[in-house]
Amino acid sequence: MALRSFLAVLALASLAACNTTQTIRAASEAPAAHAITALPAPDFTPVDNPAALGFDPAGLAALDQQLDALAAAGARPGYAAIIARGNRVAFVSEAGAINLETGEAFTIDSPVRIASMSKPATAVAVMMLVEAGQIGLDDPLSDYIPEFADVQVAVSPMANGDGVIETRAPVRPITIRHLLTHTAGLGYIFESETDLGRLYLENSLYAGSGDLEARMQQLAALPLYTDPGTRWIYSYSLDVLGRVVEVVSGEPFEVFMETRLFEPLGMSSTGFFYEDVDFDAAEMSPLYVHDETGAMLPVEQGVPDWASGGGGLVSTASDYIRFAMMLANGGALGEVRILSPESMHELASPQVPSDQLGEDWGARGFGFGGAVAMSPAEGQEAAGITGDYSWGGLFDTDFFISPNTGVAAVLMTQIQPGPNRPEPRSAAVFRPMVYASFAFD
Repeated sequence: MALRSFLAVLALASLAACNTTQTIRAASEAPAAHAITALPAPDFTPVDNPAALGFDPAGLAALDQQLDALAAAGARPGYAAIIARGNRVAFVSEAGAINLETGEAFTIDSPVRIASMSKPATAVAVMMLVEAGQIGLDDPLSDYIPEFADVQVAVSPMANGDGVIETRAPVRPITIRHLLTHTAGLGYIFESETDLGRLYLENSLYAGSGDLEARMQQLAALPLYTDPGTRWIYSYSLDVLGRVVEVVSGEPFEVFMETRLFEPLGMSSTGFFYEDVDFDAAEMSPLYVHDETGAMLPVEQGVPDWASGGGGLVSTASDYIRFAMMLANGGALGEVRILSPESMHELASPQVPSDQLGEDWGARGFGFGGAVAMSPAEGQEAAGITGDYSWGGLFDTDFFISPNTGVAAVLMTQIQPGPNRPEPRSAAVFRPMVYASFAFD
């Protein structure tokens, strides 16, 4: 049985989690680089003195108090946060409840839907195969999924007088790089202002049927919004890459992720299906939404039956911090190496020109599967330390890693977006307070 519940809106709000306008430490104020060459076995027991890892204990205490206060005020049912540096955990915070009906505490081991925080994991899987020489970043997608050889581009997002969306051939094929950077021209399930957007909604992969192969055939029949490589559009790209991983590896996408990524990192509570994780359906966290009075109500939900590389994983804070630590430490966690430092650097480097992203991105670029902090231009607010890599999920989960300092930070909660959900997003609280706790030499 699949873990994630089907929701008509699955992943786009994760972009907002990356768009905090809080002023945080500028690149010019970044602490000295923390070069990590070889790590001893990770120790996930929080250190007694976080100052030994370069954190201000008072700053971490303030974060802990803030999460407690937000949970008590009903902003979210609860939170679990972990901050690590190198191979050690510096800080753990647990606040509120995972289940408001039973009062069960929200802990770092509470399983939650991470939605679009699945995307960086899928990007890592692709880079593993790139590093192995089995995929080329500039290979045409049609080399792996032939149906995309005949994909068309919409001449206009609106239908003509006969109710037809006119199309033409693209000027270039979709490549693996385009998919990793959301520049393939594909759509998603969030745009309903145009006929093309409504066509994507009518053909939502989340309401479809069949395995990844069948869903990709369904997607390939839809027109692209733009020529590949010309515009950043949040999309199904990472779902498509899940199928590419499946084709190249010769095994189901979920099996590749389990055996090649999650098991080596000790992530026993991360997966797409209940048979792949160490908990059952009854232990899965409820999902809540705020009503007009501000009260949180449980959301009824169904379950999909496919492995969505763009938004289908569930995980825990204690699992995802392992993945984040691996990224922050140049592709390795202790003696387990997932990516080479060179592959990790490429994944977390800006790949999309700023003119394709838009002004609202500020001092951020986009790498492979996640946002990347850049040196702010004059008048821009910093988005983190230059080179920091981050993404969030629809249900207000968030993470970022700081390759120049070895810091990894994960925040889990579980709330449905809606018109009554209190602001700000968790990332706008969490990230600035983590940065404010840095007290490195």
